[in-house]
Amino acid sequence: MRTLKLLPFIALVSLSCTAQMESGTGFRPEPSGSLPTGNSQLPDLMDPETPRPTGDGPAEPPLPDEPMPNAPPSAAPSSPPEPPGGDPPAPPSPPTAAPSGPGEECSGDLRVVPKVYHGTLEPTYLPLTPQQILAIGTFGGCSGLLITPTWVLTAAHCGLSAGEEFCMGPEPGSPDACISSLRTIDAAGDMTLVELAQDARELLPDVVPVAILTTNLDQSWLGKTAEMSGYGQSEDGGFGVRKFTAEPIVDLSGDTVSVDGEGRHGVCFGDSGGPMMVIADDGTVRVAGALSNGDGSCVGVDNYTRVDSYRDWIEGFTGPTVVEGAGCGNTDEVGRCINGAALFCDAGELRNERCAGTCGWDASTSGFRCIDGADPCGGVDAFGTCVRGLARFCEAGTLRQRNCVACGQTCGQGPAGVTCLDDPCGGLDYLGRCDGSTAVWCENGALETQNCAEMGSGCGWVDDDTGYFCR
Repeated sequence: MRTLKLLPFIALVSLSCTAQMESGTGFRPEPSGSLPTGNSQLPDLMDPETPRPTGDGPAEPPLPDEPMPNAPPSAAPSSPPEPPGGDPPAPPSPPTAAPSGPGEECSGDLRVVPKVYHGTLEPTYLPLTPQQILAIGTFGGCSGLLITPTWVLTAAHCGLSAGEEFCMGPEPGSPDACISSLRTIDAAGDMTLVELAQDARELLPDVVPVAILTTNLDQSWLGKTAEMSGYGQSEDGGFGVRKFTAEPIVDLSGDTVSVDGEGRHGVCFGDSGGPMMVIADDGTVRVAGALSNGDGSCVGVDNYTRVDSYRDWIEGFTGPTVVEGAGCGNTDEVGRCINGAALFCDAGELRNERCAGTCGWDASTSGFRCIDGADPCGGVDAFGTCVRGLARFCEAGTLRQRNCVACGQTCGQGPAGVTCLDDPCGGLDYLGRCDGSTAVWCENGALETQNCAEMGSGCGWVDDDTGYFCR
């Protein structure tokens, strides 16, 4: 990472993570020095030949039969190619406020939510119950998930051993229900099972394990939203608080599934081994992966070791997967449309109806259900979606939208759903630009600068991983 060039030495506080750094995989340990906050990916540090992810998520198609406003040009400078044996390319133009299309004004429907750039204290997408949230715990330097009353799923690169404690609890920053580990078993990939010395329910009676996904991930999962959690570093530099982030699945490769924080949120130091959770075909929340490694910006592409690749190995120790009663979590009677199914709460139980036709707004139930005919919101539910800078969501059968670009904002996910969020960097990305002898770039949702003259150097293009910086 660019900021690391300012530090001649960084002490590593986790021996297990140190080994992982040497092998070129896994998350960076929590640093002892002053580092940028947020959530981070190793290819920038471990393998200089690995291209840096752009953070662009999959494009959302426009709604059927609805004209789209003129799409504005991107304000973020692209990475210029290295000139063959010559001078570095000229710096791109300074970023400006995101332009709107001809004749467009900042108008539309507002969704009032807190500004969110990184993790939230509660799940934003999946219907996790308070009892299931208790299953997300920490080993101190790594995170993990209780998948049965006596087994925890985490990452092999955490280097855990028998006797280490797995801590859970209702307070996000005070996981005080700690259980010693009896043994640890590593898979062939970056995944570990930890057997606890006692049934977690004896110490934490309300805890409900989150079962593993028992079906296979395939290309149909690309673009679907997953929810991640862990006790890693947050954007304010804090550490050891359980947080959540919802991101789209962008890639399946070998035993790895990848999600993209799209420059706004992600996982970071200390989140290693934490769960990636999805909604299974039966409507229940399942764990689909354990965090292996991630982007150096903490808001880019993060990679999880797939549960379906090791399902037989897992069940060889835990036994057949049993799904305990999950309740409705954060899903209410209005419900949602997810992956072609209507998900809603009915008398305290989570219902999941696979739709032969369309899932959409049903006026007769005042909720999202399987319906005949056209959906008045064109397939958009209450959580909403981002379409070319527009924040769209369905409110009681009426499609609401706001042009975030025309308002000088970006479209993203807030705790209540999709909305317009402030862009503190004005469209500038991590590659940045040079303002004279000063390098300027966006990192973890904040504008960063470095006066290169103070270092006895000038500002210029370094490489595709670093962008513009002192050289």
